[in-house]
Amino acid sequence: MERFWMLLSGFAMLSLISHPASAQVKLRDGTVLPEKPFFIVTYIEVAPAEVKKAADLLRKHSAASKQQAGNLRFEALQGTGRKNHFLLLEAWQDQSARDAHAKSDRTIAFRKGLHPLLYSPYDERPHAPLVAADPSKIAKGGGGTVYVATHVDIIPPEQFPPCKRQVNENGPCGNALVEKLVADSRKHAGNTRFDALTQANRPNHMTIVEMWRSAKDHDAHIVHTDTKHFRDGLSGVAPGGGLAPDPLFVINPLSGSLYDEQLYALID
Repeated sequence: MERFWMLLSGFAMLSLISHPASAQVKLRDGTVLPEKPFFIVTYIEVAPAEVKKAADLLRKHSAASKQQAGNLRFEALQGTGRKNHFLLLEAWQDQSARDAHAKSDRTIAFRKGLHPLLYSPYDERPHAPLVAADPSKIAKGGGGTVYVATHVDIIPPEQFPPCKRQVNENGPCGNALVEKLVADSRKHAGNTRFDALTQANRPNHMTIVEMWRSAKDHDAHIVHTDTKHFRDGLSGVAPGGGLAPDPLFVINPLSGSLYDEQLYALID
């Protein structure tokens, strides 16, 4: 029995550090996304009593990872609403550099140390850039920087025209709405980063990564006309509508799940 659990533990660790072979990310309309840079977004949830221990581990891991060959950016973030929720944002020159990092003794030791603190699995998601600035040229966040990570799930038929759930089936549809949000939001006061990344193994899922100089700037952004029109379009209602004209009409969103917007602060 003891050997069984040792083997099971070994398989669990291998599952944390192994990824499918590098492959191009192809969108539904045939667009092939760049393979470089290689992005990773990781969601980490620890027991409330283990927040300090987890934060210390993440700070050390982030500092060490920045020094590894091929790293372009590495940030450890902590949820502002739920302090036991963390996020790792990574950018690497290519997947090979990131694979070497994942298999390193230092990374394996970090994951082994983190594992007893988790209350849900280590949720690591490789991404390709849909619309992303050069990660090495984005200024580092400061103490007042507001980070936002939003998981966006577009129903595959609603990614590109014709999209039957949109007010006009000729679009803009899901992906065009996200791309326009990026272009518009980068012009909003106080924005220092606004990228859209596509999940490598599920191209209809995206992560929007934002950085704002202050909470005031972020607050202004979320009520900006551009942002409100984007949210209307994603919900399948006319831009500026906010509500369906028929009170008995159930909003028919282009998204397959909630627009999951989460706020974070930098811890390293």
